[in-house]
Amino acid sequence: SAGLGLAQSAGLAFVQEVFATGEAVKLLAPDTSAVIELGGEDAKIIFFEGGTDERMNGSCAGGTGAFIDQMALCLGVEVTDLDGLAKNAQHIYPIASRCGVFSKTDIQNLIARNVSKEDIAASIFRAVAVQTASALSHGCEVRPKVLFCGGPLTFIGSLRKAVADYFHLDLEKDCVVLDNANII
Repeated sequence: SAGLGLAQSAGLAFVQEVFATGEAVKLLAPDTSAVIELGGEDAKIIFFEGGTDERMNGSCAGGTGAFIDQMALCLGVEVTDLDGLAKNAQHIYPIASRCGVFSKTDIQNLIARNVSKEDIAASIFRAVAVQTASALSHGCEVRPKVLFCGGPLTFIGSLRKAVADYFHLDLEKDCVVLDNANII
């Protein structure tokens, strides 16, 4: 958000983030069909087939890193613990992902029902995948190869799996996470 001012003060050319991501994809993963990026407060999908088509979330941080942080807080665990918990899940429960308030209510209800933290953690990641699909894909098909980037998708393997599963992608064959994908 401060890129234009920073570029001007440093005397550098400004490149908007979607175009910069596109250039990185051309260089580092040219067979990419789409990029799914989950950041701290924003999320986007960039489609590259037939031109460049970018969809980004609005002012709500539902389904982003901030959302995951809030859900970890509700669960009473560190965000770094969610991945390990989710790997041992037995069941996925529906959790609203569009709004943190509704999500907290869903999580509190699951806790009151003595649902395991493992199942809740995996359900949180499923909710992020659902939010990504419903808010960003807008009916466009997410097809291989898909490049995952942004901090949450770089560092949380169970989240990558939840997103890949939701889009019916093979995590090993259809998805790519490059070195330093958190800063692409």
